[in-house]
Amino acid sequence: MTKWIFMPIFLLFFVLTPIGLALSQDVPTKTTYQAVVLLVSLGAFGLMLSLFWLSRLMPKNTVKMKYSTTLRWHKYIGYAAGLFFLIHPVLMIARRFWVVESNPMHNLMLMIKSPLMLTGIVAWFLMIILVVVAFVRKKIPAKLFRYIHGLLSIGFVGFASWHVILIGRHSNPAMSAFWIVLAGGAVAALLVSYLPHRSEKTSIIINIGDQHESA
Repeated sequence: MTKWIFMPIFLLFFVLTPIGLALSQDVPTKTTYQAVVLLVSLGAFGLMLSLFWLSRLMPKNTVKMKYSTTLRWHKYIGYAAGLFFLIHPVLMIARRFWVVESNPMHNLMLMIKSPLMLTGIVAWFLMIILVVVAFVRKKIPAKLFRYIHGLLSIGFVGFASWHVILIGRHSNPAMSAFWIVLAGGAVAALLVSYLPHRSEKTSIIINIGDQHESA
């Protein structure tokens, strides 16, 4: 299968499956804006999880795609989804800035101070660190970058999944099972890649991919 066929199908699965599960529920939303933000957030989180499966769980020879190409897809998807989640808290209360229902900043502070939001706040800070580390990755030795990036990613996925399952408006048994399977498989695959016989090989491939990107 060529990358031009595989990638759209692959990405649509991770984006549309959680959105489809959400739409299948009768969950009331106050406005169209709120519904759109919630659905886009689910799709973006699905994209974040797809990064693990793209680089770690995809069977060999599934698609004719060089590692340098996979690395580019990983980078672009990661930046796009990561930047979206950085503004996610503001998007959740943004409508209140132009509809005078209540003080938007007061609502934001109430949301941040809620104990239920702790998992989301931790995930948000981990995302900031992930984005910063990704921007400076060429200044970090490949092996060290893999461990830093991987551990931060595991932390983000763990807390973000917990956040979505705990307080997600569209959280139900089917949706929770979907996130647990995707996140659990992603983390397991990443940990397996850290085994000694695979770790050195992956670091060499990353170095080669970086050289191709710089060429």
